[in-house]
Amino acid sequence: MRRSALILAALCALVASFTSSAQTPGLVSLVDESLNYDIYYKWGFINKLAGHATMSLVNDGDLYEASVTARNAEWANSIFLVRDTLYSTMQRATLAPVLYTFLSHENNRYKKEVVKFSEVGDVFYGDCYRESRKKPGQPLTTSTLQLEAEGPTVDMLSSFYYIRSIDFGSMTPGQQVILNIFSATKKERLAITYLGTGSVNVNGTNTDTYNISFTFTRNGVESSAPINAWLSLDDRRIPLKIEGSLPVGKVRAFFTGENQTW
Repeated sequence: MRRSALILAALCALVASFTSSAQTPGLVSLVDESLNYDIYYKWGFINKLAGHATMSLVNDGDLYEASVTARNAEWANSIFLVRDTLYSTMQRATLAPVLYTFLSHENNRYKKEVVKFSEVGDVFYGDCYRESRKKPGQPLTTSTLQLEAEGPTVDMLSSFYYIRSIDFGSMTPGQQVILNIFSATKKERLAITYLGTGSVNVNGTNTDTYNISFTFTRNGVESSAPINAWLSLDDRRIPLKIEGSLPVGKVRAFFTGENQTW
């Protein structure tokens, strides 16, 4: 179930913006928040709660500090223990990333990835650092990488907030835009398609949504099956449901509510 827990952290975060020019925020109302999700694995008649995740945002002056934590459901801990955390520092004025960190503890494996962002005009740069250890007691391996991309660029977590800044009401169904995403090991391109409006059932209530789908490519080769997301139609654009395919079955993330932030 490791992929099921990670998919929430990745899928909710790896949704992207519908802007193809300047990296500027739109109409969304970003406030201090803590959003909770349940992750389910579905295969045939199996529909099993596989994990949980919480995404938080804090206003820090000229910056936003965001985090997401993902963990197994308790029943799966003895099979494959997952405790993953992502952090992103973003410019409040533009939602452009400044620093991204991914910490992963999966069974006995440890991994840390860091990307420091900078930009010159329309070109974004990423200074990347990665360290990992396969088992306790083994040596720590490290690597560095420099990434560069032209046009709007985000990390795996900042994109979760960036998508919410878009005025979807002015979009045309079928419109597609490309975005760059940096991790500490690679640069990918996102093809995002706006599908129009619809509704999903959230905690027993049908809620109006913006519907989108997106795919990832690397070096011109598609690296994931299409992923679908449903965002609330109000001014907060909260991702309410996210669904992606695995080699066997599907994984679905459902918004379950908020924690008080005061």
